[in-house]
Amino acid sequence: MAIVLDTRFLLTYLFPPTSEDRVLLIKFARTKLKHYALVIPVIVVTEFLKIAGRKIGISTAESWIKSFIESGAKVEVVMEEDCFEAGRILCRYQGIPIADALIAAIAKRLRAMIVTDDPHFKKLGLRTLWYKWP
Repeated sequence: MAIVLDTRFLLTYLFPPTSEDRVLLIKFARTKLKHYALVIPVIVVTEFLKIAGRKIGISTAESWIKSFIESGAKVEVVMEEDCFEAGRILCRYQGIPIADALIAAIAKRLRAMIVTDDPHFKKLGLRTLWYKWP
């Protein structure tokens, strides 16, 4: 089964808010994530590079994403069917960012959970997982 990594997770993993969070994130990655095929949507790569690149430099941010890929994560492209599903999502739900609609569409197509604490995905009825949840 695949699991989709959201931008919020990747940023939190790279920049944990506390040292306690760092420990929880490492434990989460070693125990929960190892059981899934990790998927990073192209829009998540783009968002991550935009945000992390400003903090740590674009080449370091790119290297960080590449290390995830080298560890087995797959970058998932947006398919034609995802575009249509994202459009339907945006018509049905007000206030959902386009990026979240595309991530949701990919997760639906893959029948995958999303690793995130972003409430938009729960609003869309998608299964989510977060490192602080049991």
